[in-house]
Amino acid sequence: MLLFVSYSSMLGGAERQLLDFASAFPQPPALACPDGPLAGAALATGLRVFGLRRSALDLRGRPADRVLAPARLAAHALEIRRLADALDPGLVVAWGMRPAIACALGGAAGRPFVFQHNDLLPGQVVGRLVRAAAARSALVVASSHAIARDLDPCRRLGSRLAVVHPGVDVDSYPPSGPPRDPPEVIVLGALVGWKRPDLALEAVALARRARPDVRVRLVGSALPGARGEGLAEQLRARASRPDLVGAVELTGAVADPRPELARAACLLHCADREPFGLVVLEALAAGRPAIVPASAGPSEIVEESCGYLYPPGDAAAAAAAILRVVEDPRRAAEMGARGRARVTERFSARDARRRYAEAVSTVLHRSPSTVSHRSPAAVWHRSPARPPAEVAIVTVTHNSEAELGTLLASVGRYLPGASVVVADSGSSDGSVELARGWPGRATVIELGENVGFGRACNRAVAELGAPVVALLNPDVELVDDSLLELAGEVLRSDEPARLLAPLVLLADGRRQDSVHPLPASAPDLLGALIPPAALPAALAVPIAPWRASEPRRVGWAVGCAVVARTDTLRRLGPFDERIFLYGEDLDLGLRADAAGVQTWFWPSARVIHAGAHSSARAFGGEPFERLARGRHEVVARRLGLRAARLDDVAQALTFWSRGRLKRLLGRSGDREQRQLEAVRRVRRGEDAGGPRLR
Repeated sequence: MLLFVSYSSMLGGAERQLLDFASAFPQPPALACPDGPLAGAALATGLRVFGLRRSALDLRGRPADRVLAPARLAAHALEIRRLADALDPGLVVAWGMRPAIACALGGAAGRPFVFQHNDLLPGQVVGRLVRAAAARSALVVASSHAIARDLDPCRRLGSRLAVVHPGVDVDSYPPSGPPRDPPEVIVLGALVGWKRPDLALEAVALARRARPDVRVRLVGSALPGARGEGLAEQLRARASRPDLVGAVELTGAVADPRPELARAACLLHCADREPFGLVVLEALAAGRPAIVPASAGPSEIVEESCGYLYPPGDAAAAAAAILRVVEDPRRAAEMGARGRARVTERFSARDARRRYAEAVSTVLHRSPSTVSHRSPAAVWHRSPARPPAEVAIVTVTHNSEAELGTLLASVGRYLPGASVVVADSGSSDGSVELARGWPGRATVIELGENVGFGRACNRAVAELGAPVVALLNPDVELVDDSLLELAGEVLRSDEPARLLAPLVLLADGRRQDSVHPLPASAPDLLGALIPPAALPAALAVPIAPWRASEPRRVGWAVGCAVVARTDTLRRLGPFDERIFLYGEDLDLGLRADAAGVQTWFWPSARVIHAGAHSSARAFGGEPFERLARGRHEVVARRLGLRAARLDDVAQALTFWSRGRLKRLLGRSGDREQRQLEAVRRVRRGEDAGGPRLR
């Protein structure tokens, strides 16, 4: 798995480049970024997004930002490390200077990382940090030769520094007709001071002395939290002066720049030191000449056949270029056609993706595999992946349309050969129709009524022909093809029958407590006294086995994701159909243990679990008393009443201690208090001779 990390939530040129390059790999990478336009666009393209905290885009903007910069970098490194430890990616791609510094500070957790460098260095202090991060990276990919020279003027990085220009899809920019009359100049990009929109207004004002009909449109908006807030007001004030009045329009940001480019006579770019200039490529692809400074990235894009280069900061030279465009429409049209040809030959998106994938692949091929980051046990237990057709996925739905769509999409993406069995337990939404319409191999079993999870799952397992089955809740999502590793493990002839549980991640990348010791066992009782979060992972593993980094035998696994041989599950039941809801997974684990079938946690395989979608809707929240009663009855049935009472005490102590600890830390302990009260009610019912499962 590849994990891309971006500190930005915006959708500027660098972020659009990220989405384009992420599509270059056979399996979609995961993306970690703050919530915002980038996350939304990534989700729309099928990327799995993990949320990061939003922070100031400019760490040097205000004095307070500069003071807090070290702490923010350290926090960013901790966020990345937590996610890297959970996902265990083969490679981390740090998209920008801040993620690269964070990875170098330990965020990559010892894994190789690629530094995608999209900017020129902002100053000496930050420059030293960035160069140190580059020295620790496995590869630096720069978006332009200007960026590469700025980072490594002495060429110390050697072959570890590659230049891959971004590209655009020319076919998505159909040839434009004649530009609008009166002629318009377009300035495209975020309104920030270093891009010099003020210079653009001065250049247009000078051009209007010869052509009073020339207009300018500034398409873009100020970045939140960036230096130069209030720039738009300054530009409006300048536009109100007599030489520009009525000739300037600030349109704000647009989702699609192509209509804006189609109406323009030319693009005017004014940044003195633009790192690359994706908007310049877009203008050429749209068949419009580009007027750019003869420096940094734009000078690598534009040549005399398709645009004009002028000395940086020279408004008069830029004005002269504007006049040459608007006064010779035929010449401008020829330059536009040559610009499209240049983009096709030198800057096509397809070629850019290919070059980027080739560059990153050199790191993947010479780096240890993902397994090398795990323990020797994980290496020695790993088997060659089995063909996907040998794995069947079983899921039970009850009004699960939204969640099922995500699961099926991930199966189609990562295990396209796997068969899927959907047992629908009386849904009234579109779950059945969605399953029947899925283009993969799906069998739908309509049970007609809500018969409960266990009974529905048993019916599905009875229909299987595949030797391996993965029991997945409909609110589970695959992030890669790692379930094939579990399929290979359970089919090993030199190992006894086992139930294997993958690492389960929550939507934010944290590990779910998905595997546990046996109820009322010594580790389980110890975990009631000591919060696992208060211990280092190595010490916490016996009481919190979900924190393990290598395969480990456990007491039982939460039923959201379990892989086993089909015949093993059939021999076990797999589920006790007398249990309608809650406790089926614990019951399966206890019966498996009694039958000599071990349950193992296998963290090299992983899935994402949204969590309790159906029960939350049915019960209006978390049904703590039903959960407590289900656990009590299963433990009493399988281990005896004494063990059940001891387990009740351990559960009560767990919720009491966690609630007290949260309150000491200034956090709400209301959830733990409700859980504690639920256990107490179940105990009172037991003591009063209430109904029990027998």
